[in-house]
Amino acid sequence: MADQSRNSAAEPQDDGPGEWIVTYADMVTLLLTFFVMLVAISSVNTERFEKIMQSIQFTLGAGVAPGGKVGRIDTHDVRRRSLTRPTGAENEPLLEDIRETINQKDLQDSVQVVQQGNKVIIRVKGKVLFPSASSAFDPQAKKVLAELAKIVMQHPEYRLDVGGHTDPRPISTPKFDSNWELSALRATRVLRYMMDQGVNPRRMTATGYADTDPIAPNTSLENMAKNRRVEFVLEKKER
Repeated sequence: MADQSRNSAAEPQDDGPGEWIVTYADMVTLLLTFFVMLVAISSVNTERFEKIMQSIQFTLGAGVAPGGKVGRIDTHDVRRRSLTRPTGAENEPLLEDIRETINQKDLQDSVQVVQQGNKVIIRVKGKVLFPSASSAFDPQAKKVLAELAKIVMQHPEYRLDVGGHTDPRPISTPKFDSNWELSALRATRVLRYMMDQGVNPRRMTATGYADTDPIAPNTSLENMAKNRRVEFVLEKKER
């Protein structure tokens, strides 16, 4: 009887399924989740995803990598540019000075000022500065340019690009083979005069655009006269 009791005590108790069942169930669940994720990822429209990312990057001011692939967003660069780009309110002192000069010097018929985004553009009619097909200054040109040079020097925080523009009518003279040469030399001539008036040359560039950037359709003599112009494009330097 005692032997039977000892044998019974030595036998292991059967508590049902072992704890390994719980671990196994967890592993199966994780594997199932993993495969569901793989299926979901494989069904994503990659082209649509890239377009969405490009749209987000464009909104934030970031570029797209060569080949059309989505590039890295440099958040520090985006923040820096958002802080340094001038707003219309920041340009207001410059605009006020330009308008005041135009009114005081009776330049309303010769000079126009517009704001495009972060840029302030002073447009001077071509006939005011140069005779037709010439890069030599008209007698009244220096009067206008001297006033503009004063404004530019009063606002050293702005860069200046001088742009020469023509109408599309072809030109061929012993000095100019095309409107490209004419517009470039006119822009350079204006830049040199501004420099002689004391404007820092490191702030300035000169560009000849020929007839590639019209502000009016070249469908009439009046419109072509509008397109023959010199532009002073002022844009704040990044800090």
